[in-house]
Amino acid sequence: MKIGYYIAKKLSFSKQQSFTKMITRLAILAVSISVCVVILAFGILLGFKQEIRSKVRGYAGDISISRYQLADGTQSNLFDIDSTFIRKSLGSSGVESVYPFIYKEGILKSDSTLEGILFKAVPANYDFSFYKKHLKRGTLPHYTDSVDSYEILISAYTAAIMNVDIGDRLNLYFIDKNGVRRRKPKIVGIFDTGLQEFDKKFAVAHIRSIQRIVTDDYTIAYKKAAGYEVRITDFDKTINTQLALSTMLDYNYAIKSVEEIYPIMFQWLDVVDQNVLVIIILMFIVAIINIITVLLILIIDRIPMIGLLKSMGATSSKVMGIFNWQGVFILLGGLVLGNFIALSFAYLQVKFKIIGLPADTYYMDAVPFTLPPIYLLLINLGALAVCFVFTYIPVRMINKIQPSESIKFR
Repeated sequence: MKIGYYIAKKLSFSKQQSFTKMITRLAILAVSISVCVVILAFGILLGFKQEIRSKVRGYAGDISISRYQLADGTQSNLFDIDSTFIRKSLGSSGVESVYPFIYKEGILKSDSTLEGILFKAVPANYDFSFYKKHLKRGTLPHYTDSVDSYEILISAYTAAIMNVDIGDRLNLYFIDKNGVRRRKPKIVGIFDTGLQEFDKKFAVAHIRSIQRIVTDDYTIAYKKAAGYEVRITDFDKTINTQLALSTMLDYNYAIKSVEEIYPIMFQWLDVVDQNVLVIIILMFIVAIINIITVLLILIIDRIPMIGLLKSMGATSSKVMGIFNWQGVFILLGGLVLGNFIALSFAYLQVKFKIIGLPADTYYMDAVPFTLPPIYLLLINLGALAVCFVFTYIPVRMINKIQPSESIKFR
């Protein structure tokens, strides 16, 4: 093994120019390109999934609990906020937060424009970190449990359509069976998540102000909600949390994950998974073919040397070790160079957003990249293992090379 390593090192890294050295460099470059593409494809895939998932979860939470809607669908199926359930669910494993909410349709009117909007009404203790991350102008609303607030958040899309900005007041109309109710909310913040399908539809309001709209009896209004938004610590354990929550509620409640509420979004991500998997497989095949081809070229170029070593008593396994080591050098060189190129590009992309995307199509304005260290390690180990196994295919031909025949080879 030491002799094979020594000879392979001399052949691959000798300072003198040689055909072997040139072929080794080309092979390292080819393998590095394959590894680079695999890392970028995997990182972009995970980045897309994480970005889309985090945005949808930011809008709707991880799990939504509501009462089954009435058959005629003419009114929200409100229920009394159950503080006991909230306390018990927060004590359940994996539950991070529980917020009551109400969805209510309204019509916004500026000086020249009417726009339908769906208000998501949330309580004073609501976690606004998602909206803070995507806030473009203004501030987050300040809500309390004792006073109705008419501060609202709207999307950049709605602000552009309505031709309004922070500090402006709008006419807001709610229409129900009792007639039309008018309010004058103030815009305190404008957000832009990149999820156009959601940004076009949603705005954020105080739950107390909407409770007064959806309930005629003001003595019980502030006790009403249309659902609970549940956020959990581990999204992969959503089903387990749903089952745990179902034991705390009766059959009148529907407990749905965000994937069940917005299935098309997550089905689209599954299609992306399949496309990237095909790219990764093709790149591994390219890397394997490069390794096999290069080793065959190196073996053919060194047939006289192989014959000489065998005539001096070297076994086929000793000679094969030389080319196995050359394969290892090529693989390691390709991995190092490929990782450097991929991670350098990823850093520049994340920091400077070099490659942009149309937000109305991809739900984000730039190509994302997310790759945990464990995934990077697994990619490199997988590439090294798979390609190394296939190096044994070309070196097996060394067994068939005879010293007497190799002398005639030119």
